[in-house]
Amino acid sequence: MSLEALNSPPLVAAAGAALYAALPFLEQMTTIPWPTLKVANTLAFGINVLAVSRPGRIDGQPQEQPQDGKDKDSKAPSEMDRLSPGRSGRTLVAPAGWAFAIWGPIYLGEMAMVASQWLLLDESSPTRAILQKASAPFVVANVFQSLWCASFRPKYKKGYYMYLSWAMLTGTAYSLSKVHETYSYSSSINSGVSFGQYCLYFLPLSLHFGWTTAASLVNLNGAVALNPSASPRVVAWVGHATVIGASALGAAISLTRSAPVFGGVIAWALLAVADGMKQRLQSTEKKNDDDDDKTEVTGTYGAKTQLQLSRIGALVSGIAALTAAIQLWTGSN
Repeated sequence: MSLEALNSPPLVAAAGAALYAALPFLEQMTTIPWPTLKVANTLAFGINVLAVSRPGRIDGQPQEQPQDGKDKDSKAPSEMDRLSPGRSGRTLVAPAGWAFAIWGPIYLGEMAMVASQWLLLDESSPTRAILQKASAPFVVANVFQSLWCASFRPKYKKGYYMYLSWAMLTGTAYSLSKVHETYSYSSSINSGVSFGQYCLYFLPLSLHFGWTTAASLVNLNGAVALNPSASPRVVAWVGHATVIGASALGAAISLTRSAPVFGGVIAWALLAVADGMKQRLQSTEKKNDDDDDKTEVTGTYGAKTQLQLSRIGALVSGIAALTAAIQLWTGSN
């Protein structure tokens, strides 16, 4: 039986629900032997990498081409258009393509982290103590992301199934939030960790936490946009509320946890959303100039407001991240 045949929406939903239910109990499992945790971290990350490498996800498919006999300039949105980033698409939370380059540092960094954990032999090492606390939610985060890879596929674009991928990515972000708590500046256990150790073991996790938080909101808006009964006004208001919420979250976590990386990633994501809206509006204006057709193009309702909200949100998160970085710098001297 192939993996695709096993990819059943009810089965994936049940697995995700079980993970959500088990996470509070797994967080308490700090007495598991360190060698066992190292194996679990390695296996979970390996499964994640394997799941990500499987083709067929929605974000890996080309946009649908017009069928024979249909007007190639038709402005009716296809299903793929509803999730498409940047210049086309219905969702207003559509980061420009350059934003997704952040996945490279995340996966390369976590690969180095997972490999380097095997070298932590000193039982008194503060880094090892943090990783022991972070291992359970890290494992869960990788499983959640693997389930996201399974659910972010065309077969899930029916009814409520389209929200499963959002639930799985939200679970990834929530689990990584628990990982982040173990080494954030507010945690008393982080004393004794050098800057180099932070960059090796925890910087990739902070990037991952920030980006999956943003990506889960992108995913939610994509699911709303896929709903044919959602009017352009609803899609726009959900998009506006998402950007405002992301801005507030980026600032709050940056300041309360002294987490400049998280705020910086949220600012990065919001700048990408702003750039995506800018590209879309410019593309629309050019098309209207060429065609002398002033009909509103799909995905432009509320786009100008979204552009401004995203720029303001990026500025707010960026200032909060800079403030947190200054606090960390002055506090360490």
